Amino acid sequence: MENDWNCLKPFGPNIIKGRMTDKLILGLQNIFATMKLKKTLTVKEDESSTLAGNIKREFNLDQNVMDKDVSQEFIECMKLGSSELYMENINQEWNCQRDVVNNKHKEIVEKRLKEMELELTVYSAWGNISVAGDFNPPHFHTYYRGNNQGSTLGGMSGVGYLKLPDGIEREWLLEDHDPSAGMINFLDGRPALGSTHLFRTKPVVGDIYFFPAWLIHHVHPFRSDGERWSFSFNIDISNVADDIRLTGSDKNQLIEERKKYL
Repeated sequence: MENDWNCLKPFGPNIIKGRMTDKLILGLQNIFATMKLKKTLTVKEDESSTLAGNIKREFNLDQNVMDKDVSQEFIECMKLGSSELYMENINQEWNCQRDVVNNKHKEIVEKRLKEMELELTVYSAWGNISVAGDFNPPHFHTYYRGNNQGSTLGGMSGVGYLKLPDGIEREWLLEDHDPSAGMINFLDGRPALGSTHLFRTKPVVGDIYFFPAWLIHHVHPFRSDGERWSFSFNIDISNVADDIRLTGSDKNQLIEERKKYL
């Protein structure tokens, strides 16, 4: 038999993993070092009361703490990662449809996929300085659309890593089950044969992940001395041009196309 097997992925969320630039890593590490040394945070800086985590220090990561260069690097990273996730989602959806639609429908959508015009908004970003025993319980993210129109479940979120405790690798080796200390778990779906419902990943300095804001995730505590530095964010990305869903004009084109065959 020919090796022409293909893996279809019609269900489930996508997660994008990437690497930050050295410039962004260093710039954010400098911000964390500054925020760590503050005896107390101002009301505008402190994010601990608004977040789910049981973490030593959670602080607002915005234009007030980023200089122009770091801010530009940060926004560029957000654009690249969120665009990758958006396009992965769109292509996954289209791949599940393209073989069952007619040629005109296919022509409309595939032309549109070449003319994507994505627009990004960063709603919030925050830094996390964790010590031994800190953790993040299972949760998902919400964000606020413009004009304070209320909390909305949706959009994209993510996490990036800037520092790990010195002893974390040894701690992973000594765990009596699969390593989990300080790791992030993503949860979705049913714990059944042939259905992956848990994805656990080790934090690595410089790695960054983008995922749907509604995807449930949590972070295990660790025991090692030292600190774990990470940051999280909520963003919204949309296509200002038409997407793969058909507009009224598109549907009229399909009606005219069908008339040719009547």
